[in-house]
Amino acid sequence: MSSTSSSVLTLSSFNLLFFTQVLTVLSSTIKYNEYSTDKGGNVSIPCIAQGNIMWVKEHGSNSTIVQTGRVLVLRNVSISDAGIYVCFATTTTTRATTTASPATTTSPRREKEEEQQQLPEEDTATTATNTKKQELGQKADQDQDQGQEEEEELAYQAYQRTKLTVRTVPGPVTQLYFKASTILGFLIWRFNKTQSGGYPVRSFTAEFRNVSYSQPPANASFEHAWTRMDPINIAPNVRQMEVYRLAPNTTYEFRIWANNELGSGVVVTTNVTTLPETKEEDLIRLIKPDLDNFDPRIWIVAVSIVLGTLVILAIGLCIVLSKECYQASQMGTD
Repeated sequence: MSSTSSSVLTLSSFNLLFFTQVLTVLSSTIKYNEYSTDKGGNVSIPCIAQGNIMWVKEHGSNSTIVQTGRVLVLRNVSISDAGIYVCFATTTTTRATTTASPATTTSPRREKEEEQQQLPEEDTATTATNTKKQELGQKADQDQDQGQEEEEELAYQAYQRTKLTVRTVPGPVTQLYFKASTILGFLIWRFNKTQSGGYPVRSFTAEFRNVSYSQPPANASFEHAWTRMDPINIAPNVRQMEVYRLAPNTTYEFRIWANNELGSGVVVTTNVTTLPETKEEDLIRLIKPDLDNFDPRIWIVAVSIVLGTLVILAIGLCIVLSKECYQASQMGTD
């Protein structure tokens, strides 16, 4: 019995909608795992399936074929490589189909007429008739075999879903500002733990420099050197630092960044000007309105209350001391 096979490829590289449908239907049955790597490193992710394999990266409602082969290899990994990768493998299914083909038949009436016409030649006619019937039977069997064809379909099925996480240096701090007075101030910031880069934050580093000066610094960059705040490694749970020995009415530039196992994170800067130094004329101008509105009678009443309280306390103390002396003298007499 002869058979013919035809291969039908039901998935093409442009059929992205099919990927989404397969992921939705098979998300509860495929294997899920996670991989992590540092930025700039290499990673190899094997697929648990065998056969013709392709790797697809999810992009929301869209998907993209990234590689073919059992092992997904990514070199010099960047932030854009992070995401969900799905391993697809081909599965072969066989389906039997029946095709209608015309069969050659002979009516009983015609067979009877042929037998009656061939009676005089009984020997030769009998042999020819048997041969003809055998040929018709073989042809019918051949037509029946050809009517049943086997069709093979190649379909892609998801076997593995992998989440790739790329670890990086920490992200920037937020809400950085400096609350300044004349010669000191507070550097305040916030930090979101989701910006740690995949590793725990080890410390913060803060620096400042003077950016307002009458004479440019004598160096190649014409900039003041950065002064590192103490302590050098600020604890990861600290969110503010005090800064001393500043100059009044001076502009400073502050910068801070977080550190993890991979190194220093994104640097954030801010500029602030300290308050001017208060002079005697300014102090007089500040307290003069209060002096003009001051009533001496209030001062006299306040002093009288204080002195009266002191007098009462002195009298009470004298009474207590005299009583103790009297009791001691009586006990000595007895």
